[in-house]
Amino acid sequence: MKRGSGTTLVALTAASVVAGESTGFRYKDQIERDLSGSGDAVSFDDDFWAYNDGSMQTYWDDYSIKPLKCMIRVQRSPDAMLQLQPWDAANEYTPAHVHRKKKHLIAYQMFGKNNNQCARRGQGYYTMDVGQFSRAYVAQRQVDYNLKGNNYGNPDAMDYLECTAVEYNDSYYYAKLGCNAQGGLKLMAFTDEYCNNEYSGNIGLYNDIKIQYHTCHSCVSWPAAANDDAAGREYAVDVDDQFDGYHAYDSKLCSAAENYGSSCTWGCKSEAKKKSAGENMSYGSGAHRWNAFEKFFLFLWTAAGVALVWVVLKQRRMMSREDAIVEEAAMNGIGLKKRHVFPIVLGVVFMILFSMFMVWKKLTWFLLIGANLGLAAHFVYMRRRAKHASGTGEVYVKDAGLEIS
Repeated sequence: MKRGSGTTLVALTAASVVAGESTGFRYKDQIERDLSGSGDAVSFDDDFWAYNDGSMQTYWDDYSIKPLKCMIRVQRSPDAMLQLQPWDAANEYTPAHVHRKKKHLIAYQMFGKNNNQCARRGQGYYTMDVGQFSRAYVAQRQVDYNLKGNNYGNPDAMDYLECTAVEYNDSYYYAKLGCNAQGGLKLMAFTDEYCNNEYSGNIGLYNDIKIQYHTCHSCVSWPAAANDDAAGREYAVDVDDQFDGYHAYDSKLCSAAENYGSSCTWGCKSEAKKKSAGENMSYGSGAHRWNAFEKFFLFLWTAAGVALVWVVLKQRRMMSREDAIVEEAAMNGIGLKKRHVFPIVLGVVFMILFSMFMVWKKLTWFLLIGANLGLAAHFVYMRRRAKHASGTGEVYVKDAGLEIS
């Protein structure tokens, strides 16, 4: 991660101390208290946020994060022998007796500065406990909404980030936020206080935390109004002239992801890249779409292709009869005739348009750029032949290069 220079940190710290003595400046932690003190937002007073001591080490502005999916990883842990049944303890310890513990994780990608909406500068794949990630995600959304004068609220599922006792139909169960089979979030029910033995029945709890997967999230968002005041709305945050200086260092989601995240191995990365059936059906979801940068170059290469087709056809009208005969002989040598060219061109155009629609990015770029390079090479060749013919006094026949045999 890019770190702020020591001079910048000293200057910001000094400015905060001096300005803090006046009534016009509000400390960074004061704004956090305002966002969380009403009971409708995540509290930043617990141990989860203890790492964020206000040292402002990482300048998060222009960094991004992309949640990929919620997934279940099975972990073999010999340390869990204490949880084995009594008859297991009497037997010889073998790998078959190793306790299998399910870990519910959120997989995500981190992107550095100038990442162009997560299109480049990827810094790696990581995983984080589903409860920890959800806590940081909701906290970030609350901050973002407050900066725009809105209220994100506090999802009920936040009460079940850890294993929590629940009474349902005069029976006691335990609930904890986890992953479902489709890669989303789910409030899971258990019969034990450690949330190891899953209960398949319904206990009347439903998840209301919605994480946008395969969507690029900026680590830092800014107030909607130009004067750093969200138009005086009910939930607007009162910021001051020092706000820009420290807010760029304050990202609840990205700082937690950096602190609590673990590197994603090859198998983990492969699983994280797989989308659920619902995501695959959605053309507009996250990475399965063209971003603005890619759309610009799609337009640029398509326009170049149309222009090259026009100049190639124009140049072919100036081919000499000799060149046309030589070209036709070469095509016949590989089993092609000029009447086959038009269907082939239509097929290539169809494949390009279809791959664009399906967002098959590698195939689209290969076909589009390859077609442009092929047209450009053909045009250059014909221009050289035309200049050679004009120098030798050869006479061209109009449309000789366009005749269909």
